[in-house]
Amino acid sequence: MWVNVEEITDTDFAFEREETAKLSDLLLQIDTDPYADAGYPAFETAVAGLLDDGRIPQRFKEFCDEAREWPKSEHPVITLKGCPIDPDLPYLDFSDPVVDKRRRKKTYVSEAFLLVYALLMKQEPIGYANVNDGDVFQDIHPWDRLAHTQSQKALADIGFHKDLANHFVRPDWVNLLGLRQSAETFVSTSYTRNIDVLDDLSESQREVLSEPNFYTPFDDLTVAGNNVQLGEAEKHPVLGGASEYDIRVFENRTIGLTPDAQQAVYALVKLLHRHKRRFRILPGFFLGEANNESIHCKEIIYTPSTEALQHRWLQKTVNVADSQQHAHHFVPGRDRIVNG
Repeated sequence: MWVNVEEITDTDFAFEREETAKLSDLLLQIDTDPYADAGYPAFETAVAGLLDDGRIPQRFKEFCDEAREWPKSEHPVITLKGCPIDPDLPYLDFSDPVVDKRRRKKTYVSEAFLLVYALLMKQEPIGYANVNDGDVFQDIHPWDRLAHTQSQKALADIGFHKDLANHFVRPDWVNLLGLRQSAETFVSTSYTRNIDVLDDLSESQREVLSEPNFYTPFDDLTVAGNNVQLGEAEKHPVLGGASEYDIRVFENRTIGLTPDAQQAVYALVKLLHRHKRRFRILPGFFLGEANNESIHCKEIIYTPSTEALQHRWLQKTVNVADSQQHAHHFVPGRDRIVNG
């Protein structure tokens, strides 16, 4: 079936060149390593100090003040361009990019910008013990061990999903910042507003999808991390949960446990593709998504080579509205790090 896919080329906010340069110079001054043992709290303190002394571009602060008030169901995705990123980025080892990044990335402009955005938007980044060993700043970068999974370390497409759809701590926002993508490679982060899907579901489909007759295994990266054994994921409804618009599904992973439930999953996935919009996250481009009001996927439209895909690099944070609501799930002695 032919689907008219909307490609997003405009952004909600674009930094001017002078703003990007000044902000990059400012963030380069932060030398606290957020990946060091217990390093994140000190890093957050250093970045928060920049907001207090008024050195963040006023125009961007005013934009964030306005964007915080946008209805998330109607405007679940915020896009930016011209964001500051590190001037020198290493090419990471495909056999262990996370460890290689910690060893060789000596500036933290991208991490600092992701945190600036989160602080201005009143979001609180969190990490997971089973994802990059609890790093708050995650890398969407291929890894040979997980190249053929449905995870942020994959080389291939990733189906539509809400991040951590069946985890006991599900983020409210997912923020992505582009660091590297070749000009010839076209990889899209595609998203669909939940309200567009909900409007097209029949009443009977809604009823079936609201029953706890669905199963989604824990995501590949969480299982691969293996620091904490999580056991078996629970059955769940697809509709309802964190918000009235919430859709908990992972394309090709969520299954219906009855014939009617499985047919409803098929119908839902078709609607996700029918309403999707594509956004190409080039270096310095940013996409921030309300995780309970929209769903996203990764689509490889064109690439000249597998090697070009191996070096594609985005950085990511997952964020909640109030970390204290999840404190009982945190690793003892590690605020913001979920024990799982």
